[in-house]
Amino acid sequence: MRISTKVEFGIIALLDIALNTHNESTVKVTAISKRNNISAKYLEQILPLLKQSNLISSVKGSSGGYRILRELGDITLYEIVNALDRSILTSSEFSNELEHNVTDAIEKCLWEPMNSFLCKYTQKTTLKDLTDMYYERKEYNDDISFLNVQI
Repeated sequence: MRISTKVEFGIIALLDIALNTHNESTVKVTAISKRNNISAKYLEQILPLLKQSNLISSVKGSSGGYRILRELGDITLYEIVNALDRSILTSSEFSNELEHNVTDAIEKCLWEPMNSFLCKYTQKTTLKDLTDMYYERKEYNDDISFLNVQI
């Protein structure tokens, strides 16, 4: 499955903010950009979508930036994806030029079950799950790096 860079980079940016916000601090667009090699101008187009969906807030000024608005476990991947692109988790529509029985069969046997699975999966997967996986993988990779140095 392919998703747009807008959705991919939006998820990365949100994860970066979640990982790098400590106490009442904020995360700057330039920092997200540098850490993840994403254009700051592109992030400036994506982050307002997450803000409009009440997933993040922004603070203006020299110490400004972005922070997560809610508990990480209360923000689902479903909300994040829909904030960035509403067309991903919706039913597909076929051209009216196709034969109805063919399109109906494809819809019922393929797209509806796939969409249903994706919706259920994204509704139960949270930003906390993503941060936990990040720390788990980081710890594992740090352990491997440590072992490689020892050998």
